[in-house]
Amino acid sequence: MGGSAGPEPRADLELVRVSVAPDGAFGVILAEGVPAGPVTLERSYPIDDAHPRGASFVKIPAGHYLCRRTRYHAGGYDTYEVTGVEGHSRLLFHRGNTERDSEGCILLGQRFGLDRGRPAVLESALGFAVFLRLVGDRHRQSFNLGVRAVS
Repeated sequence: MGGSAGPEPRADLELVRVSVAPDGAFGVILAEGVPAGPVTLERSYPIDDAHPRGASFVKIPAGHYLCRRTRYHAGGYDTYEVTGVEGHSRLLFHRGNTERDSEGCILLGQRFGLDRGRPAVLESALGFAVFLRLVGDRHRQSFNLGVRAVS
């Protein structure tokens, strides 16, 4: 879905990244264009080995994706996987606080803050619960996600 030709599907939710830095990519979840509660954190990676603390990127590029219901085995709960990311699989929405809790997945929290001096998303269980409510029915099999940087 990311980078494919043709009309993009309407996003049920949108992840808008407000900052991509060496300590992570921070974003907000929008529903119908309005901030909906959860904030996000993704692991960021240096663009090249020569600039490990310079410009960074994330595994999920801007675009539109189908998210499918799945099981987060390490956490023991149901969640959603972002599908269609070239070269990657098992990019999940899940609980966590700092980018150390993710290998490219989208961590959910209720607010930004610090965890042991590191930039973080806090109140992750609450943020994850709000995310599930936004997705809708707990038995919903999929939803469309738009991803973009703040304009």
